[in-house]
Amino acid sequence: MGHRLTRRTRVLLAGVLLATVASIFNGAHANIGFVRNGPFELCLNGAYAEWLQKQAELLVNDDPRAKSLDNAGVAAWTAATLGDCSKKGAAETDSINHFGRYMARWREHVFDLATSIRLRGQSD
Repeated sequence: MGHRLTRRTRVLLAGVLLATVASIFNGAHANIGFVRNGPFELCLNGAYAEWLQKQAELLVNDDPRAKSLDNAGVAAWTAATLGDCSKKGAAETDSINHFGRYMARWREHVFDLATSIRLRGQSD
């Protein structure tokens, strides 16, 4: 006699699968994709992951501070973060340029993560 999964079990399995996919998707947002992974790059990845999460949450929560974020503010944050992380390890030119190009698409990253957060918050 074959086992049939109950509706509850199927829903639980679907939830676990969705959570796994979401965590993989979110991890991709936090990894900038540096060729080198020294202390400088690890610092940038960590700072970026925190910044991205905060910006996406502000957007999801309709926080007025989300509307104040602009290119100049992101450029200032990027410059400050590069400066802070250069104290952690050698700042390779390729990594600096890669980070700058990545941050130039900041809106795309923030909106993608905000969409992912919203989708996780919806129920069936």
